[in-house]
Formats: sequence, structure tokens, C-alpha cells
Amino acid sequence: MRRLNYLLLVFGVYLLISFVNILFFPEGGVGPTWRVTIPPRRGSILDGKGRKLSYDVYVHVAYLDVGFFRKHSKNLTALEKTLKNCGVDRKADEILKNYRFFKLYESESREEVLKRIESDLLPYVNISYETRRRKLTDYGLSPILGSVLDGRGSGGLEGFFDTQLSNGKKGFVRLAYKGSMRLSPVLVDYQRPSDGEDVQLSLDLDLQRTTYEILKKSVESLSAENGHVVVMESKTGRILSLVTLKGWNDLACGYIEPGSTMKPIVYAIALETGAVRTNFSLVCRGRVKPVDKLPNIIRDVEAHGEIDFLNGIVKSCNVMSVEVGRKIVEKIGVEGFYAWLRNFGFGEKTGVEFAGEIKGVLRKPREWSLLDFATVSIGQGIGVTPIQLVAALNVFANDGEYVRPTLLKDQTPSKKRVISAKTAQIVRDAMVKVVEEGTGRMARLEGFSVAGKTGTAQKAIGGRYADVYHSIFVGFFPADNPRYTILVHVDAPKGLYYGGDVAAPIFAQIAKVLLERERKQARMITVPKGLMPDLRGLSLRDALLVLEEMGVKDVETKGKGWLVRDQSPSPFEPILEGRVVLYLQK
Repeated sequence: MRRLNYLLLVFGVYLLISFVNILFFPEGGVGPTWRVTIPPRRGSILDGKGRKLSYDVYVHVAYLDVGFFRKHSKNLTALEKTLKNCGVDRKADEILKNYRFFKLYESESREEVLKRIESDLLPYVNISYETRRRKLTDYGLSPILGSVLDGRGSGGLEGFFDTQLSNGKKGFVRLAYKGSMRLSPVLVDYQRPSDGEDVQLSLDLDLQRTTYEILKKSVESLSAENGHVVVMESKTGRILSLVTLKGWNDLACGYIEPGSTMKPIVYAIALETGAVRTNFSLVCRGRVKPVDKLPNIIRDVEAHGEIDFLNGIVKSCNVMSVEVGRKIVEKIGVEGFYAWLRNFGFGEKTGVEFAGEIKGVLRKPREWSLLDFATVSIGQGIGVTPIQLVAALNVFANDGEYVRPTLLKDQTPSKKRVISAKTAQIVRDAMVKVVEEGTGRMARLEGFSVAGKTGTAQKAIGGRYADVYHSIFVGFFPADNPRYTILVHVDAPKGLYYGGDVAAPIFAQIAKVLLERERKQARMITVPKGLMPDLRGLSLRDALLVLEEMGVKDVETKGKGWLVRDQSPSPFEPILEGRVVLYLQK
């Protein structure tokens, strides 16, 4: 395909030069050579199925050589008409006075450019070949993809992969003029441009669209300020969907306070260091004063009474978490607590492929106040990016190993052991109970065991905590052999604000989409050769990909929309004469 595009481009150059030459070069003799540079295209950014999310196209750009026009022509009428044809809201006198070269028009169609320029003006116009970046901006992809400014990637994936995407080389076409009647261009030499290298992501465009729509609808219904979703393969760290409703990439370049989603990590540190054992218990009266000589009091939603260590996670007990944090500091000191938090990836870049990724906020031990052990233990006074948080809690889905998150489809998983498999199992069992009988009940899935943790963190506004909240749920499933780990965060919802009420139901919706997708893929895999697969419920893109792989070329679509409602032939029937009809709906 790229070779065909290049040959068409060379042919376009030839026709353009021929056209200009016939009109304006004198007859007879041998003319000069004309060399036209063809820029390379920047590499494309593709989703996991090879669909283009960001890519270059060639455009034909007409520039007026103002100095040459002033010196050799006084045909202002032709210039005024051309400016009008090109939709330029400038007067000819203004252009002649203030510019050396002036851009008139650009289009992917060479004919479209030529027909807008008056023939008398053509000798003073240079039509060059340039590239323009196109990208898919729907479904929250724009800040993830980043931008290209003056040929350089800026932010997001464009910035991170700039060297790889822009490593192409220019090509050229050189022509000489010969002929007795009219000078005609003869191709003397050419060199194909070498395009930049493509980048294929793990992101799935269809899943991205679905998660975006689920999150957007939920955020709007809650009158919230923003929301995030991260869907990751638990074992590989490959990110399948990544959504922010902001206009910038705050998934990796902004931070939130994790609230109670921090508690499984704190409990795991306590077990690993021997600061407490699973038989540790206390009486929760609904409030605790972490430091005797300070007036600060940390409250619970309710007094839990007699509560053991693991039920502290299940019931998200602040009093238990503060006491566990105290035991950690007593055992290994503030420096040790800090080091363990770093092991889970806090205060460090994850290495996910984004330009501008931040480390989050984890103050050095020397900067901790007397109260910080307590606030950090309940997820306040620490700033984490959504990607940091999902990667940290994914440790419990991987038997204690940290898997680096990645946006690349073919990236080999990078792992490191953080805690023992035994500790991971203990905490994971408690996270299952969070969903079965604790604060995360609205994340339950019929027929599947889910492990997760809710979080509800007050937002700091103007240096003080206000009655505005981060609502969070992070979970993975199936709990006994996790395939997906999902983070949902809703920023400042109105009315309901607990993570279990706000974020957990969104998690369940997205998890059901993933399970249904797996069921459809399984149905298609088991179809015998020559029979029609069940395409109902698939996106049109996926249905066409399946049929293409089967060698079916005669496909007719009826109706409007992107979702396959019905099909002919019916599932598991023979495909007669190789013809398929897909009936669509929105």
C-alpha cells in the first residue's frame, strides 16, 4: 500500500510539472532539471488490532512567491481572484507588502489546489508536498495520543515515541526537460521516502469507546468534575483502555489521593515486616487520636467495635489502619515505611510510555510530620497517579509481584517481587470479602469472584480538606486467577460520594463488557470451517475483521449504526455463495 501511494505521488509530481511547463516554458531546446523533495511520513500509532489512531497524510500546499510576483507581474486581478477562491480574507496589497511567501491553499487533492489558482498566477506559485498529522480525538484519546508541533511529538504517546515515529528519511523526484515542440519532463532519478516506524499499542479502540461512554454517562449523572478508567491485563500489565474526561493526560501526569484503596498495601507491609500478625485486633470506637500531643482526630464512618486485622480491610476501618501504620513505624521506622511504599511504586515513575509522566507525591522521611504515618495509612497526604495506583494494587492479583504497566501490544512483561505469595493471598482473600460482604458489594459479578477495594478521599482545596471527594474502586477478577485489573475514579461527585456507591457500579459495568467480549470471541473460535460465526453484538469493525480472516469478501450492511444487530446467514449456517448481510444498529 505504501509503495502504491508513493508511485501515485510521483505521478502527481510529474503531471503537475508537465501542466505548468506546457503553459509557461518556451518551445524547443533542453530545459533545466527540477528536483522535488518528498517528505517522509511520520510513523502511525495503531491500536491492538492495527487500526490507525494517529497518522500522517500527504497534502499539496500552494505558496505564492511574493517577491517573484512583485518583480515580474502586476496582475493583481489574478491574485485577488485566487485569494477569493482559496477563502483567504486578506487584500492583495497587504500580502504584497508584508510577506515573502504566502500560503494560499492546501488539500489532499492536487486537482483541488490547482483549480483554485488562476492560470495567470501559476508561474508565481510553488506547490509543495507536505505532511499533516491526523488523529482520532474521540473517546478521550486526544490527551493520550499527544500532539505533533512543528514536526516534533509533544506530550502523550507522540512525545514518548517521537524518535521512533520520526526516524524517516526524505525522498525526491528529479526531472529533466527535453522536446522540440514543448518541453516535457523526463524522470531522471528518484528516491522513495522512508517513513517513520509505526507503534502498535495494546489499547483496543472498541473497548476504549465503550469504557469512555460508560464513564462519561456516569460522571454526567453524578454531576462530577472528572473521571478516570484504567483497564489492564493483570498478568502482562498491558493496558487495554485508558480514559480521562479531562483535556490533558492526568492519568500519568496528574495525581489524586488514594484514600482507603491504600489500606491493602499498608496491611501487606505490616505482615511482611512482622509489625502485626493476622490475629491482631482492637476495639474501634469510631475515632482515634494518632499523636497524643497533637489535637488531630481521625474518624470512621461508624464505630466498628471489636474488629480483627483482616476485617479492618473488609470494613475499611480507619482506626485499625492508623494502628497498623503505628505498628509499622514502631517496627521499621519512618524510613522503612517510606522504602516499602517505594517498593510498591509510589514516588516513582511507572515507566508507562507517556511523555511527562510524574512521580506523584511521596515526601522524603525527613519531611514527614508526626502525623504522617497515620494519614498515609488511610491514603491521605500522598499523591498517586491513576496508573501508579492500579499497578500497585495489581500486586495482589499477581501473587506479590509488581508488573510494570505498558501501552505496547508486544511488550514483554517486566516483573519484580514486592511481597511474598502468602501475604498476597491473605490480603487478596480480604479484598474478596470487601466485594462479597463489605464496602464493595456493588462491584459483584454473577458467577465470578471479584477482589477489590473502595476508596473515598477528601479533596484538598486551597490547602484544606473540604466536603468534596475522590470516589475510587480498584479491583480484579476472577479473584482466583485474575485476567483483568480495573481502576475507576470519579472526581467530586454530587450526592453519593462513597467509592462503593459511585465507582464500584462503574467497575461492574466495565467488567461485564469484558466478559461478554470473551464470550463472543469464544463463540467465534469454535465455529467449524465454512459455517457462519455468531457476529451479533460485535462492532462492525470486529465483524468485518472476522469475515476478512475467513476469506468472505461479499459483505453487505443494512441499517445505520456501528453494532451488528442481526445477520444472514444465521449463526452456524453455511455461507452460501460467500455472501453475508449484516444488519446494524446504534
